[in-house]
Formats: sequence, structure tokens, C-alpha cells
Amino acid sequence: MADPSQNYEKIKVIGHGSYGEVWLVTHKQDKKHYVLKKLDLRNSSAKERYGAEQECRLLSELKHPNIVAYRESFETNEGYLFIAMGYCEAGDLYSRLKLQKGLPLEEKQIVEWFVQIAMALQYMHSKNILHRDLKTQNIFLTKNRIIKVGDLGIARVLESSNDMAKTLIGTPYYMSPEIFSNKPYNFKSDVWALGCCVFEMATLKHAFNGKDMNSLMYQIQRGKLPQIPETYTDELKSLIRAMLQRLPEKRPTVNRILRDPFIKKHIALFLEETTRLQRFLIGWLIN
Repeated sequence: MADPSQNYEKIKVIGHGSYGEVWLVTHKQDKKHYVLKKLDLRNSSAKERYGAEQECRLLSELKHPNIVAYRESFETNEGYLFIAMGYCEAGDLYSRLKLQKGLPLEEKQIVEWFVQIAMALQYMHSKNILHRDLKTQNIFLTKNRIIKVGDLGIARVLESSNDMAKTLIGTPYYMSPEIFSNKPYNFKSDVWALGCCVFEMATLKHAFNGKDMNSLMYQIQRGKLPQIPETYTDELKSLIRAMLQRLPEKRPTVNRILRDPFIKKHIALFLEETTRLQRFLIGWLIN
């Protein structure tokens, strides 16, 4: 049987996941760039295999403009699983924020990215899927500055939206207080992580920090937020604080965030600008 990985030409290694390597590749037929994950399942437990297969199944089902596109997946006879996904040319949000070198982002830019991440989460949550590892390193940008949420390797399909996941998983800086307390959690943990990401966009720092895991846990469970720069509006600061409420029931849902008057106003402005640009381009092409 032919090895489908031979359809891709490797350009360079761009990362190492928990299971194996991540390559930037070109497909030999369509000549497009993709990200190809090579997962080593040779010595994997049944649980790890299930995790990898789940990632493929989830990715193949999720079709949204703000979620990294899935192309295909296949397993080789040697026991390697490959997953080919869309390539985001501008890299991840974490690296993009580092380029600011301490210079604050404009609020308009923050809200534009915030809305796109929230829309990706809204879509996932509507399908009863938790991301569970949302962080600026898992949020990508295309050359047109479109946000794509990726790395759903530990996402979990909940049997129903009332189901709760108890596994301690995710990245410590973005973990919600209930996870550290080993309490049940659901979609509101993603909302907390979203709050951490937006805080990071506004301050260029982690919302919570500590010299070790214990001090980080203390900071998160204490829930005292560092100052958000005064340059930003009260509406944005209020939304960040709402998402980072210590008690999950006090945090808004993603639906509620997207219905917030401040957010709706920004969505309307963004759509108006897009329409104006489209009209300009059509006029330019006609003339």
C-alpha cells in the first residue's frame, strides 16, 4: 500500500507536539503549504491512541473560518499517524504579541481578534466541544490577520452541555481556579482561558504568574487581577474582568459575550469596513 505521506514535500520542522514532530510541508499536487503532524503511536496506550484518533475526528467535523482547517489524516503500516492541516503564515498570537516589544496594541485590534476567537469557541461550544487548552500559542494568524484557533488535541466532546470533565489538563497559566481545585468544570473554563488571552493582548503579560506551580495556583485561586492599562475603555476592561471571575457561574458564556453591546458595536463597525473595502475593490476592478 502506498504511503500517503509521500504526497507531501517537507520544508522544515516547526514544532514538537506531545506525540511527535510538526512539519511545514507542500502538497505535491495542489502546491499549497500545510502543517503536517507526525504522531508516533507505536508504543502508545489505548488511551493515547484514542486521544489521537479523537483529534482527527474532531478536526474533520469542525468547519469554521476561525478554526484551523483540516485536510486529511492517515496511518502508516509502521504505526505513525499523520494529520494535515491548514498553514497560518503569520505564526501564533504569542509570537505576534512578543513583536510589540512592550508597545500596547490598539483596542480596535484587540477586539477584532477577541471576537474571532470567541466566534470559534461559540461554534465549538454549540457542538458540545471544549477546547481545554486555549492559549496564545494555540491561536494562529493568516497573512490577512484572520484568527484561526488550533491544537485541539486535548479537546473533549461532552455527551451533553451539562456534562462535566474532571481531568486535570491544559496549560497552567491559562487554567481556571476550578481545575486547580480539582472541581468539575465545563465551558466556563474555556471562557476563563479566553479572558487570559485577551488580558495578554491588552497588557502583553500573563494574567497570572508565579515563580513555581504552587505560587501560580495561589495567584489564580486568589483571583486578584493585575492592573489593565488605563488606555483601554471601561467596556473592554469590564469584559476581561467578567471572564476572569473566580466562580465559573459568574463568568459569561461565549454567546453572552458576543451579544454584549460593546462587542456588537465593534462587529458592526468591522462589517461596515469590510463592505466598504469590497465596494472599493469592485469599483476599482470595473474602472
